[in-house]
Amino acid sequence: MEPIAFPLDLVELDSMSAAHIKEQIMGCLLKNGFTVELLREILIGFCSDGASVMLGVKSGVGKLLQDDFPGIILWHCLNHRLELAVDQALDVTGGTKDFQAFMDSLYSLYSQSPKNMRQLSECAHNLDIALRRIGKVFSVGWVASSWRAVSAVWQSYPALAQHFREASEDDTRDSRERAKFKELSEILQNRKTTLPKAHDIMTTYVKRIESFNRYPGQHAVDASQAEEVMEFKGEELRVGRSPIIDSAQFIRAVADNMKERLFTTTANRAQASVAANRKEAYNSLINQMAVLNPDNWDHDNPRFGDNEVRALCDVLHVNQQEAHLGFTEYKASGGRNIPNKMKKLLMAVDTLSPSNADCEGVQHNEQHQN
Repeated sequence: MEPIAFPLDLVELDSMSAAHIKEQIMGCLLKNGFTVELLREILIGFCSDGASVMLGVKSGVGKLLQDDFPGIILWHCLNHRLELAVDQALDVTGGTKDFQAFMDSLYSLYSQSPKNMRQLSECAHNLDIALRRIGKVFSVGWVASSWRAVSAVWQSYPALAQHFREASEDDTRDSRERAKFKELSEILQNRKTTLPKAHDIMTTYVKRIESFNRYPGQHAVDASQAEEVMEFKGEELRVGRSPIIDSAQFIRAVADNMKERLFTTTANRAQASVAANRKEAYNSLINQMAVLNPDNWDHDNPRFGDNEVRALCDVLHVNQQEAHLGFTEYKASGGRNIPNKMKKLLMAVDTLSPSNADCEGVQHNEQHQN
């Protein structure tokens, strides 16, 4: 049996103070049938973005909840951490601001003008290209949305180039608008604007990201070949004025930032001692969970994992004696049969959420519907 994730409720806030948010969370839970006594037994974690109002060390929402429920785990959403890691990498990598400005221009151009979108669709139809929606990139959204935007431009490249050419010569447009399309056309032909393939691998392992410096991905190979012949998807390329994006530097920066931000419970700013405690808590939690995997067992030690299981039971509010007996039976079966006494602990482990992406998605959909 696996835990079921679903949105319980959507709460409107009158204030962005931590105290008010915490009060609204508790009010929502109580309104939906939970009691304080029940929450003390079953509430095991709180996951949010890293904003100080949410995870501030002294008075964030998580800290206020932890004051009432001392055993809960405070967790900084991994999706937000990935986004911050990429954002920091962009800051230290030259040339990305020009690329960001180009992508923002594309988004504005087609999201705000049905005429431009219709003409682009006609160009795509004439070229037999499946047009993909161009969204925002490098914003406070998810890395995945940035990848979708970059991927859409990659796939729609010939249609975009044709539309820019036609619009820049369209006498029905004013001179300023024609100049804008001409500028975009020149940027699009810059051989260095198709490099940020790194977004494709933001959710993979750090080692795989680092390997892209030694073994380039297919898009990087395609971009390199296009640079050699100065042609991409049938469109002639010219050397642009924008700074060259150092893809190797970007990949290194992303990997370094991921190492710094991901292997801890929360990654917002804090004193060195607090940051060290968070990493220690993270490592301890991961080590405790690791003993539940039969692949990690030391079969020469009959008491292997006992201490970790007891500690994990304390953290997750699971009956220690029952889970320990279940773990002993689990090991005796060679990991083939999961005893009923173990299932509550395994369920609690699976219930811990590393991300609040589902909640963000609900909020995003509500905003678009209103």
